[in-house]
Amino acid sequence: MTAPRVPSVVIIGAGFGGMAAAVALRRAGFGDITIVERADGVGGTWRSNTYPGAACDVQSHLYSLSFAPNPDWSRTYARQPEILAYLETVADDFGLRRHLRLETTVTRARWHESSAQWRLELETASGPDTVVADVLISAVGLFAEPRVPDIDGLSGFPGPLVHTSRWDHTVSWAGRRVGVIGTGASGVQVIPELAQVADHVTVFQRTPPWMVPKDDRYFTAEELERFRRDPAAVAAERERIWTEFHVNSAVAADDPLVAGRQGYAEAFLDAQVAEPGLREALTPDYPFRCKRVLLGAGYYQALQRDHVELVTDPIVRVGDHAIDTASGRRVDVDAIVLATGFETSRYLADLEVFGTGGRSLHDEWGDDPRAYLGVAVHGYPNFFMLYGPNTNQGGNSIVYVLEAAAELVVDAVRRLARRGGSVEVRADAQARFNARLEADLERSVWTQCDSYFRSPSGRIVTQWPYTELEYARATERLRDEHWHHRHD
Repeated sequence: MTAPRVPSVVIIGAGFGGMAAAVALRRAGFGDITIVERADGVGGTWRSNTYPGAACDVQSHLYSLSFAPNPDWSRTYARQPEILAYLETVADDFGLRRHLRLETTVTRARWHESSAQWRLELETASGPDTVVADVLISAVGLFAEPRVPDIDGLSGFPGPLVHTSRWDHTVSWAGRRVGVIGTGASGVQVIPELAQVADHVTVFQRTPPWMVPKDDRYFTAEELERFRRDPAAVAAERERIWTEFHVNSAVAADDPLVAGRQGYAEAFLDAQVAEPGLREALTPDYPFRCKRVLLGAGYYQALQRDHVELVTDPIVRVGDHAIDTASGRRVDVDAIVLATGFETSRYLADLEVFGTGGRSLHDEWGDDPRAYLGVAVHGYPNFFMLYGPNTNQGGNSIVYVLEAAAELVVDAVRRLARRGGSVEVRADAQARFNARLEADLERSVWTQCDSYFRSPSGRIVTQWPYTELEYARATERLRDEHWHHRHD
């Protein structure tokens, strides 16, 4: 097998995960890093999602990289432009720009056993290219590919048709009759913004979300001055938010904390929506936290404006400037916004990955992606994922999870630097991990409804049913009994 050498690393994606991995590797002394990013800059989902109202549902001081605290967050919950600016600053402050290869898409990655390396096929503005790496890290994220609903006539709609993740800033919404399909996270953020400018907004709801208050406000001048003067104040604020999230992260179906939080959400809905019919339409028929819980009163307030209407009839077709529902109603619209989320069960999106013996990862996964700790898959040596299967956190910041996974990757790269060769998760370790995971997922509240957490087969493929601390402990180092290191 190969002799020890300083490993070369390719990271796919320049969002939070890719940047966390790059900085962790740099801090461990590894500098042969290339970050391949298909967009024209860093930021990942925070570069591509620019719809009005786009914001994070995790408070700013926790939705930050631990090694890059930001005393200058302007508000408790940062919005898209400020998060993107933060990530741009991280790229500058930690010298990541020299590692970037922008406007470049990795289309195929193939493992070569003879050299113990990955050969990547790239698409660039100037044409096809290839690159070779000892270690491949996918940090493409969970929210990369937009989900477009299969609705008869949708593709032929003659007016503006915009997905929230591909926002068209040339469209003027003033004076238009806008139909919004979807009431998930992007929907509840964009609808209040559209309601301020559109002539009429019709919201097409399949299932209502549970919602809780969002203390979204600007920091006072005194708070900002304290954060800027005293780094310990920023750390204390981060710790306060982390603890609040941690103690409210119950996901077991029979946990009384889940029922208690549902009562809190019901009281919030009652306080915000007075009209009984609308309140009933906005009351979920599934347990709290079974789907993603959303934040803020702006959505409820927008739905009660005279020119905003909620429609719960299923859509059967899209016609010429109209949307037809199952009850026979025709709703006139000039423009359609798809707030329909992402293809969350198709991990790695369109990236083709071929491991030992030419095996295809997408073929192996089918509709049910599985991995070890969401980071590695048997048969794919020196290949790691951040935000892989079953790593979506039920109660805390995904940034914390991404940094934890990056530490495991760094430990693997250290081993390769010392001994050469390749590291691969053992098949039995992966099988045991997933058997326990799936048994515990079956006891979770996520089994009580359908959601984007599930694959087409019904398996929960996105969620981590334990605490973020348990994930950090599990990924702090490679455990010899779980990994095979080929080096001779």
